[in-house]
Amino acid sequence: MKKKLIFSVLVLHICAVLGYSICNDCMEYTKCKAAFEHVTLKRDRETMQLFSKAYCGMGNENGEMIHKVCCSFFPSLHMMPSLDSRSGISKDHLLPETCGSILGNRIFGGKYAKLYEFPWMALISYNTMNGPQFECSGTIINSKYILTAAHCVVGKNILGVRMGELDYSSDEDCDYEPGSPICEKHYQDMAVEKAIPHSEFIRMPPRNDIALLKMEGEIDLSYTNVEPICLPITSELQNRVLDHKTGTVAGWGVTDTQRESTKLMKVDFPVKSNSECKMYFGNMLNQYPKAQWNETMKTMKNQFCAGESGKDSCKGDSGGPFMIKDIYKDVSRYVQYGVVSHGPPRCGSDTPGFYTDVRKYINWILDNITD
Repeated sequence: MKKKLIFSVLVLHICAVLGYSICNDCMEYTKCKAAFEHVTLKRDRETMQLFSKAYCGMGNENGEMIHKVCCSFFPSLHMMPSLDSRSGISKDHLLPETCGSILGNRIFGGKYAKLYEFPWMALISYNTMNGPQFECSGTIINSKYILTAAHCVVGKNILGVRMGELDYSSDEDCDYEPGSPICEKHYQDMAVEKAIPHSEFIRMPPRNDIALLKMEGEIDLSYTNVEPICLPITSELQNRVLDHKTGTVAGWGVTDTQRESTKLMKVDFPVKSNSECKMYFGNMLNQYPKAQWNETMKTMKNQFCAGESGKDSCKGDSGGPFMIKDIYKDVSRYVQYGVVSHGPPRCGSDTPGFYTDVRKYINWILDNITD
């Protein structure tokens, strides 16, 4: 993120020398979704020219001088068009072109996430005996759908979904970097029109632990803290060997102090090899009748495991993403390869957590989302 900010600040300093434009939507460039997309994803000559034309002066915020741009000068990089497995008609257009922007820690052994770092994260709230509670996570995959785990949906009384949140104990989220703080008040609470768990989901031992939530209305993606994550829709990404690759899990689950975090956290750890995952999965299945063992072992092909001692996803992170920085449409972005599914009773132990392999469910996702 530092290099991207240096790029944009340098361009804006040059623009300040050249003069400025007059417009009705002059704002700090980090507050303009489209401008921020160009800085994050498209740092080229065209972006420099856009900043040059859009520069509209400086403002004073909390004693700090800030550069501003005409937001309307920047075209959105959103939406560019997999095949419906039944009709053969392309459905790539249902997933966004702009997604998974990299701006640079629950979570066991993790760190707090930064503002705008994971704008696709969603909190799922439930009606409980203790009132409304956030108990699962999910990810925005387009303007209508949240991807999560089936066990976060089946038999649950879902109240709604919140997007754009960082710390749900505070009305305003701030990052206190050198200079003036960057703060954000916006978040979106939306009702769920329809819950779509996988029709062959089995809770124990877990199988096909994946689900979609269709929002009642459309998610407003014009804010910097609300953006879809990329899915592995290309053959190259679907054939990627994940063994020993390091990924990131983010969530609001139980921390290493055994308390739930109100602030989004993140942790990085490697994917285990397929043979290691089979061994751990086999050990877990020893608690079930032998008749189920062989059949259930076949489901390992739709899961992978990851983690290391002291680093893990945990209770409350369920439904959240396992993300890897990868090349998506020629740009380095976060791609969601896994959905947090299940793991050992004690978080952060030597036994890894298990993740639904999103690559194996791309056709299912596309079959179950509509315009």
